[in-house]
Amino acid sequence: MKKKFINIILIIIFTLIVLYFSLKDNYDEIIELLLNSDIRWLFIGYLFVLSYTFLKSVVTNDIINKFKKFDMKKTFDLQLMTFFFNAITPFSTGGQPFQVYTLKKNKLSLSDGTNVIVQESIIHQIALIVVGFLAIIVNEIFDIYKFEGIILTFLILGFGLNILVIFLLFLISHSNKIDKLITKYIVKLLTFLRIIKNKEILNKLHNTIDNFNYNSKILLKDKKRFIKLILINCLALLCLYVVPLTILFSFDNYVSFDGMIAIVLVSFISIISSYVPLPGGIGGQEYLFILMFGIYVNQPLLSSLMIMWRFITYYLPMIVGAVIFNVKNKVK
Repeated sequence: MKKKFINIILIIIFTLIVLYFSLKDNYDEIIELLLNSDIRWLFIGYLFVLSYTFLKSVVTNDIINKFKKFDMKKTFDLQLMTFFFNAITPFSTGGQPFQVYTLKKNKLSLSDGTNVIVQESIIHQIALIVVGFLAIIVNEIFDIYKFEGIILTFLILGFGLNILVIFLLFLISHSNKIDKLITKYIVKLLTFLRIIKNKEILNKLHNTIDNFNYNSKILLKDKKRFIKLILINCLALLCLYVVPLTILFSFDNYVSFDGMIAIVLVSFISIISSYVPLPGGIGGQEYLFILMFGIYVNQPLLSSLMIMWRFITYYLPMIVGAVIFNVKNKVK
């Protein structure tokens, strides 16, 4: 709880810093643009965010149902709440433990719940890379953004990190020997530190690992289904990446850039900022947005666009997720 509170404080501090630098030169014009934006286009933008959430839920629900029949509405609520836990943790790492915990409360074993999240993460990471590579191809054809210097280095690092994550996830889900070796040394360390006393727990963990690896292989045997889930996740990302266009329209601007440019640029932003250690990539995402979209949009419209984009794709889903989480906990 203390760590969560510190993360929220960090989010507030860095948000205020970002807002200060965004507003300091054109405060009156930006506020006027934000207040006069067309709420209908902003609502459509949030509908795209909900579409992203729904499609992610379809993928997750499909995987869960391989282990246990699970209601789609519960999965959708789980994805909405995951926004909150991802938003308040560095590298968006808080959502996965929360999902495993929630699935366990719904009578899915710890190994099966972990399996669901690992498989969903593999599918998401592959989709992220697929869309990213397609964005590079489109960028080369239409010359949307010229990468050079440090930004090109960051892009290469972003791709490299995400590919490494895919490799590690596959390794965890398929290498029985490595999983058992890691578990063995963790148990030894915890025993040495007297955090656990019974070494027999190692045998139980090995049985859990056997079950985990067995089910991982079953899930990936159906290659057509695996590819279908990746494509659904790609479509989900496209829904999220097109949001800047609807915000542009809300400012009564229909010409500065199109949907293709929005998708390509946000794809690059997502890949580069994936290793920004702050919750929600705060600072990194805003800087990259201003840098890349600044080719197509001038100030004060550019800052207004960035502020509204972050609100709709980050802050609003975080707030909705927090509300749903608290309501459901109160009901229980």
